Amino acid sequence: MFEAKIDAGVLRECIETITAIVDEGKLKIAEEGLKLRAVDPANVAMISFELQSDVFDEFRFAAKEAESGAEDTSESKAETEVGIDFTKLLGILGIGGREEVELELDEHAQKLFTKMGCLAYTVSLLDPSSLRKEPKVPELEFPVQVIIETEEFRRTIRAAEKIGDHIVLGVDGEVFYMETEGEMDKLRLGLRKEQLIHLTPGTLHSLYSLDYITAMSKGMSHAENITLNLGKDYPLQIDFEVAGGKGKVSYLLAPRIESE
Repeated sequence: MFEAKIDAGVLRECIETITAIVDEGKLKIAEEGLKLRAVDPANVAMISFELQSDVFDEFRFAAKEAESGAEDTSESKAETEVGIDFTKLLGILGIGGREEVELELDEHAQKLFTKMGCLAYTVSLLDPSSLRKEPKVPELEFPVQVIIETEEFRRTIRAAEKIGDHIVLGVDGEVFYMETEGEMDKLRLGLRKEQLIHLTPGTLHSLYSLDYITAMSKGMSHAENITLNLGKDYPLQIDFEVAGGKGKVSYLLAPRIESE
């Protein structure tokens, strides 16, 4: 059993962070809140998402009883996993305006009932077994961490889109830089340590696909600042908060290896 009420704007903000990476996925519901981990179809980007139950105006969850009579204390019984088309859900939320959203899950019928004011939608759930298996989070050690204002980062990405297909993120001593080069033009943003919220000094850089970072930048639009975890020719991990700090999002993006 799952029933909840939440501000429509907060829920849209959360769903937008997910649809930046995947259209659909397996959402885990538990007493503590919601969780999702999913990888894009090309296995290039991954999202880890968590939302605490106390961000909801109302949140009621009861795990389904084990069908056998045997006692089962496994953690899996304390949560429910449902398959959701997040792109469809985001479209529905856009129609509903700023109304509070009421959610009710019917696992037997495989439906999610959604109500916003006078509008009521019945959303068919996806079979979790038909969706991609939840990815494992790789164990990574990042030598450099950069905390930057989100709008500064997004503004640079918007400018870089007009020039090239890839972008370099790097650190040179106490300067963090973002650099894109096209056939004719070049863009570089350089920020000293004192211009950032935080910077671990170092010397390294990695190359990434701009298409993916552009999508991620749209998903983080509501965050005040973001944390970039970097290494040399290494995956990029971007961490930020949503829903007033009640939600946590982590994007992981594989690097493009530069040819010699």
